Amino acid sequence: MQTQIVNYLNDKNNWLAEQVNVAFPTPQSIEGRDLYLQAEKSKEYKLTQQFQLLSSTWIDDVVLVDFHRLTIIFSVLQATQWANESEKEKLVIEFLTQIILSDEYQLYVGFMGATPAAALIGKLDIENQVMLLSDVVIAPEYKEKNQVNDFISDVLRYLAVNGKNISSVIHPTLG
Repeated sequence: MQTQIVNYLNDKNNWLAEQVNVAFPTPQSIEGRDLYLQAEKSKEYKLTQQFQLLSSTWIDDVVLVDFHRLTIIFSVLQATQWANESEKEKLVIEFLTQIILSDEYQLYVGFMGATPAAALIGKLDIENQVMLLSDVVIAPEYKEKNQVNDFISDVLRYLAVNGKNISSVIHPTLG
């Protein structure tokens, strides 16, 4: 089981790292990639049955990122993890704004009213009905005890409404 989780995460990290494998990447995007990948090493994930993750609703609206402005919002939310180090935060934003949207990996942003409040990356393995929900981040002004759990629940509801059949979810260890 742990090998399967590691494989999903390695694939996601490789996909993200490849976003700056272009002819002339900016030095800032390369530095941001390295910071991002280093931070990923300390995160822990587990596999849980989908129904066990359904909790109370929190977010007003879950949005699939499907144009560049939303990619920027996603990137800024993700970079808040480095908010106490503004230079690193800028580098991570530079890296993540290079993301080219794909069918394989989806970016999601959660809104409270018109304010971006949460973001994550998702990948659905249709054949195995396994959903990877990674890079879950909550905007600092919305961080409370169960917000990560509730945002994952909101995204799962969004996916169900949109016809996605999911039996289990790989997600960050909550708590």
